[in-house]
Amino acid sequence: MVLPVVRKLIVVLAIVAALFGAALAYLIVTTPSSGGGARLPLTAAQRTLLTSVPADAEAFAFVPRAAALETKLLANPVTRELVGRWRNEQPLPHPWMVGSADLVAWRRGKVTSYALRLDPVRALFVRIYLMFASDSDARWDRSTIVINADSQNPTPAAVIDGWLSLGDTGTPFDAFVVQRESSRGAFPPISRPAFTTLSISPGEIVINSRAMSDTSPPSTAPFQPRFPRGGLISVAFAAPPKTVRDLDRLLGGSISTLGEKGGMLVLYDVNAGTLFPRPKGVLVLSGAEARAGATSQAAEIAASIGEVRDTGSELLVSLDRTSVPLYIKDTFTPADWPANVWSARIDPQRLVPILEELGDSAGLRLAAGRVYRSARDLRKWVGQLSHASSIDAALSTNGTREELRVRIVSK
Repeated sequence: MVLPVVRKLIVVLAIVAALFGAALAYLIVTTPSSGGGARLPLTAAQRTLLTSVPADAEAFAFVPRAAALETKLLANPVTRELVGRWRNEQPLPHPWMVGSADLVAWRRGKVTSYALRLDPVRALFVRIYLMFASDSDARWDRSTIVINADSQNPTPAAVIDGWLSLGDTGTPFDAFVVQRESSRGAFPPISRPAFTTLSISPGEIVINSRAMSDTSPPSTAPFQPRFPRGGLISVAFAAPPKTVRDLDRLLGGSISTLGEKGGMLVLYDVNAGTLFPRPKGVLVLSGAEARAGATSQAAEIAASIGEVRDTGSELLVSLDRTSVPLYIKDTFTPADWPANVWSARIDPQRLVPILEELGDSAGLRLAAGRVYRSARDLRKWVGQLSHASSIDAALSTNGTREELRVRIVSK
């Protein structure tokens, strides 16, 4: 009698093990580790998923084939540590739950919520798992699971169409982020609402942000500067930003007026250890229009600040006594893209420690408020990029839209 019972038990256990193995194999096979990405326009199913975003969300992200994106983020040295930190701080769904599903995440205040449209088999497994998960906060809308969110009024389809119209149709992306009018993040430094796409590979991250603009386009043609390799941060501009004008208070001279026709500011270092931080670098005027009439004015300013030197092709106005020789001996590489507002290149490994000091500088806050706020905002996002070797950015506008492009290169 005992033997037949044992045999039946073994058969039952074998069947259970086979079913468990088949389920595990299914979850592994249907969880992508490569590929991913999407293009605009979105599919009907993807657009429907976006309606899970409540009308009062400040910002949201859409990730096609989200499990594949996590693999890409872990393969990139710049984002690998950020993923681990994010998982420790946010209630993220497990990769096996996601599979090949698209994911949308949104933020309201300090709460981050998620919605995924699962395939029927995975939805069954997830339902069973959530029955025994004591820390789960999930609800179902047919095959869509919503995590960490109460039922809210969905965003109207017309509003979603308005966001998507900012994107570049046909350009592939690994994720996109929409920051609404109420979002006040430091990045991107453009108008809101902003539509940002991300493309990620092991060697670089490319970010493209677009927004509607009510400012007039610059009168200058697009420019593509050559940046010095030794620069801490280099910014070429069609007209001097307000931040550059604030430098006058730190330098004791009206150097910003020299760049009214365009130019490039190169910082090689910043003495952040004094009450009023002192930048070390060069203002470069290269165009004939920018240089015309500036020589005598530059000489007066340089008498109290640094020095002025005309190389024949460029007028160099130094912010200190040592930077002109550094610039002349430097080697140069072109910017990644043309721009008609400004273009910049940053060395994050050298800049981050300086930004940390500037963010705590009471003297800078009092003497040059715009520079202080710019340094603080820059620290918020560049401070996370300690494993990047360089950052290129370019801002352009055509009068109706503004576009910011950024490339972050890994070490």
